[in-house]
Amino acid sequence: MRRGLLAVLAALAATVSPAGAVDTNRAEAMLRAVEGQMRVAAPLRADGELVVTSPDGTQRTPIILIYRPGKNGTDVYVELKRDGSKALILADGAEAYRLASGASKAEPFPPDAALADSDFLREDLEPFHVRLGGQAQISDENGTSMTVMFVPKPSQYSLLVHTLDTDRKVPLKTLYYRDTVNNMVKMQRNNDYVAVGTKWLPTTITMEDFKLRTESTLTLKWSQAPSVVPELFDPAFLARPSGLQWPAEPAKSADSH
Repeated sequence: MRRGLLAVLAALAATVSPAGAVDTNRAEAMLRAVEGQMRVAAPLRADGELVVTSPDGTQRTPIILIYRPGKNGTDVYVELKRDGSKALILADGAEAYRLASGASKAEPFPPDAALADSDFLREDLEPFHVRLGGQAQISDENGTSMTVMFVPKPSQYSLLVHTLDTDRKVPLKTLYYRDTVNNMVKMQRNNDYVAVGTKWLPTTITMEDFKLRTESTLTLKWSQAPSVVPELFDPAFLARPSGLQWPAEPAKSADSH
């Protein structure tokens, strides 16, 4: 993978040949197809759990995510049960806000800030969308997947490498590089896709931070959510109770500790 990565990076820096232009066009076309497939056409809700595992132990909290089509992209609402913290990501990340536990007012949610001390930064939580800062290139391809790399802009990352399912048009794995194109810092894996209406959505999303030796996993159950109120996506209302009902937690067995 490293040799192939360096070869493609050299191609990115060079003048694109006619053959290279074809690959670039195919790479961008695939990215756009995945972007279109992942963009919601109606409100969707995911109920689940966020599990953060580190050398110091494991933390768990129920979580709710709600996606809706916005005026310019997709809007995302996030609420965590453990401490009541919330987040809003609007228009594919053009605006973002968060409400800390016990806070009375929302504040900006920077792209490099973490969600609930997890490995998911705000930028990682943005809906899949393409923001090319240079030519996209294919670094690997087989009958079922295509691996595409590109420099995102604007972004805290110096390089993104997506492995994409060419049939369902969904992301399977993402490698994140920071500062240089050789410094891979994180890996995200999207697994166990299910069909919700016309969309394929992952029920397990795992982010691994190599330096910190931590791993964060979202386990999600998706459903259609037609009754989402507009105030849920207004930063001015973020400190108010959302009114969302949490799923009943499974009862513990008598011999559990």
